[in-house]
Amino acid sequence: MNERVVSGALMIAVPVVFAAGFTGLQVVFNYPDILRQPAGEVLTLFAAGGPMLHLFWYAMMAAALAFIPAALAVALLFRTTHPLLAAYSGVFGILAGLVQALGLLRWVMLVPGLSSAYIAASASDTDKAMATALFDAANRYLGMGVGEHFGYLFTALWTLALAALIWERARWLALAAIPVALAILAGMLEPFGVPMTGDINSIGFSVWALWALLLGVVLLRAPRHGPATAAMA
Repeated sequence: MNERVVSGALMIAVPVVFAAGFTGLQVVFNYPDILRQPAGEVLTLFAAGGPMLHLFWYAMMAAALAFIPAALAVALLFRTTHPLLAAYSGVFGILAGLVQALGLLRWVMLVPGLSSAYIAASASDTDKAMATALFDAANRYLGMGVGEHFGYLFTALWTLALAALIWERARWLALAAIPVALAILAGMLEPFGVPMTGDINSIGFSVWALWALLLGVVLLRAPRHGPATAAMA
């Protein structure tokens, strides 16, 4: 029962923190549309966001890091009834949280310094060009590459693995996971110029937060006794 409570509580906490950070970024930073704007505009708006904007990015990174123990706890909950699938879900979840946290780290460690350098009164054209070049490089590698491309892949795989694990307990939630995972995977096509994939991915992650919260509720409401507890069946 303790494993069930821990896994359910973590799966509720992660999407709540994620939704808080994501909503705050939408309001204060025009996220994620701002990411498609020139680097100079992004750095200027970031500097104008102040400490509140930093807190929202920390919340996003905290949600990604918290997803690691959440995914591990859920995998342990199913380890006796579906050992192989539970192991896969644990690996996918840990990787998803890790790569997303690494991608988001740039917003709390690198971008604040770059934005300050870009808007400084003494900043020359060379200083601004250096700041935008560093931002673009970090955004492509840590953002689009590590955090987004791999983050989308592992998050979608984890979601599908969980759909299989909860199939007997909550088939409606398992079926809902399929379009959510596909919407998240659509974001991997955005760097290749496929239209609408960025918007589909953004909607998919918003729905995923609700799906993950409902998953936490299902875990908490599982039967407390007998083999069905571990199997969620």
